[in-house]
Amino acid sequence: MEEREAHKSHDLNPVRSLLPLILRWRLVILCTFIGATCGLVVSLLLPRIYESRATLFPQQSRSLTSLLSQLPTPLNTSVTPSSYYTSLLKSDTLLIRTMKKLKLLQNRQFTNGERIDLSRAIRRLRKAVNIKENRDGSVSIVVRARSPYLAAQIANTMLDLLGGLVQTASKSKVAFISQKLRDTADELRQAEDEMKRFLETNDIAAIDEQSKAIIQELSELDGRLLAVDVELQEVSSRLQNAGDLESLVEDEVRKRALESSRELIVNRKSVLQDRLSSLPRVATEYGRLKRRVELLNQTYSLLTQQYQLERITQQGEGGDYQVIDRARPDKQKVAPRTVLNTALGGLIGLIAAVVAASLLASIDTGRRAQ
Repeated sequence: MEEREAHKSHDLNPVRSLLPLILRWRLVILCTFIGATCGLVVSLLLPRIYESRATLFPQQSRSLTSLLSQLPTPLNTSVTPSSYYTSLLKSDTLLIRTMKKLKLLQNRQFTNGERIDLSRAIRRLRKAVNIKENRDGSVSIVVRARSPYLAAQIANTMLDLLGGLVQTASKSKVAFISQKLRDTADELRQAEDEMKRFLETNDIAAIDEQSKAIIQELSELDGRLLAVDVELQEVSSRLQNAGDLESLVEDEVRKRALESSRELIVNRKSVLQDRLSSLPRVATEYGRLKRRVELLNQTYSLLTQQYQLERITQQGEGGDYQVIDRARPDKQKVAPRTVLNTALGGLIGLIAAVVAASLLASIDTGRRAQ
């Protein structure tokens, strides 16, 4: 009999624990309703946030891929092509250029009507932009803003400005050669002016044919030496970078042949320069000026050819990364989540009602005990 009563009292325990809630069901409903209403109101008062996404795919360097494919053991590296572009997209430089391009400091949707300085604007934009490296190697630019159009504009502007920060090999060469072309053009004008003044004050007819032949050969050797040095530099650069084994062997053989040819040219120049130094002063000065003008002419011509070639190469380097998707305005807001916030508010109200009902039940039990 006692065992039955014990079992019966045990079965009634859950009912007893829920009894305070049942007795105060109005309080439970009221607290739950108030919590849900607060969650709904907060969601309606918070500004709507929209999200736009742009995606690009960095391409692996062909030379690096060729070298890695020839290794006997696969090599895993944490440095991926996407890491370089991710760093550029996260840089302050790109963020500042984006703000200037879109005039975000004057955009009320970005500033919320406040007056903010550049540092604060950078922090706000950095918070709004999320750069994600995806598992497939692509990079996504995810932007959140109060306007779907502004979010898309920011993502697409960053995508467009990225190319200006990418530093490719040909891009560096174009900038370098362009500066060298300007310097060489200035030096060539000065050398030609100096030659003109020399011809006006000296009688070139007095120089014999033998002297002219020495001067002409030296000029030709200067041009050949310049061409050999340029080719030697290119071969050395290819040897330092990645390439297939057959190309490396060919470049090494070519390098040795160029070094041998260069040595012969230098030796021949040394002999002719010794002979030129023994000529009369006018012939020596004429030889120096003539060689300088011709060398600068050849240098300018060679730099012009290289500049055109690198510009062509640069046009073909647009494939360093490919734009997969440009950002589009998405009018479906991502925040605040009204349903979720309402449900969380109702849950918090329910928990508060349970706590309050339990406290009231404890107070009533204590009063009865007294």
